[in-house]
Amino acid sequence: MKNSGVFIKWATIYRVGGDLSSHTSRVAAVATTATAMIRTVALLCLLAPAFIDVSDAFEVGFRRRFGLNPFDSVFINSPRTNTSAEDQDWVNVERPYSAEGYEALQMWCPADDYVFCILTDETGNTAGTQVSVRVDTFTAAYDMEELGFKNWSADVNGVTIEYYTKAQYFVPADAAARSAYTDPDKALIRNDYVTVEGFKDQMVKVAKYESDLDSVFTKQACILWMGRHYYYDMTEELECSSNSIFTWFPLYIDGELNGMGFMVLGTVTLPEGVKDNYEHPTKGDVQKIVTSGPECLYEDVEKNGVTTMHIYFTEHPRRIFC
Repeated sequence: MKNSGVFIKWATIYRVGGDLSSHTSRVAAVATTATAMIRTVALLCLLAPAFIDVSDAFEVGFRRRFGLNPFDSVFINSPRTNTSAEDQDWVNVERPYSAEGYEALQMWCPADDYVFCILTDETGNTAGTQVSVRVDTFTAAYDMEELGFKNWSADVNGVTIEYYTKAQYFVPADAAARSAYTDPDKALIRNDYVTVEGFKDQMVKVAKYESDLDSVFTKQACILWMGRHYYYDMTEELECSSNSIFTWFPLYIDGELNGMGFMVLGTVTLPEGVKDNYEHPTKGDVQKIVTSGPECLYEDVEKNGVTTMHIYFTEHPRRIFC
């Protein structure tokens, strides 16, 4: 049993239908408890803006994976330095490739799972992320090479695992500018934009401030605990293909970039007991978030599934209100 149906029941309260994170089957007693807790959380969501200083949502942090379910591993804290990565038992991993100007960056990953890795620069602070999906667990809806993914053959604890992978960069490509940044430990985005790997051989700049965002990104819904979504060239007339469904979507609150989303059409099927790093929105979820999208997108999600991950640049995602 997935909890998505339970969350859809509360869609009008949450402004998003469905739990975007997967959940293993639970016995009826736990499900009943979960429902009660969901109702409590829903009430708190309605009341919280009156009591919480929402400006705290902008405290710099680094978290990943959206979810409403208190029983799931959501809003996971991610290391922001080489030292904190080591403290969390992450390992320094050889990078499979690099965009021009970022060759000096190091990569750190959880020792047994290379799905979400951080990139650090000469200052020892986070400079980006590399996000991957395992080839043997993923059924892709589109051509992954055309979407801009690279193939990565990684040695994970002595086992060779094949990944599709992409990176985003929070810092300039110029090494001197990275090193000259004042107090790099106090900011995650140390540039006027985040640079993401787009379609094949494409690099795209995503502005730090909403007012500077390229108009190719179209405004979509603002969702509790996420923010205002924008999607690349997303319109009702878009023709869905591996050359049109962009992997990254920015999230803004009060005009400032507070996160970046990762999205790829297709289904991840994980073995029992394997940690799920992703979110798995339904067609209904996507329709509520992408309010001005093409029918082919919703149909593709229904037919092939969609795999997402919200990556937050704030310490307090639950203080994001629309």
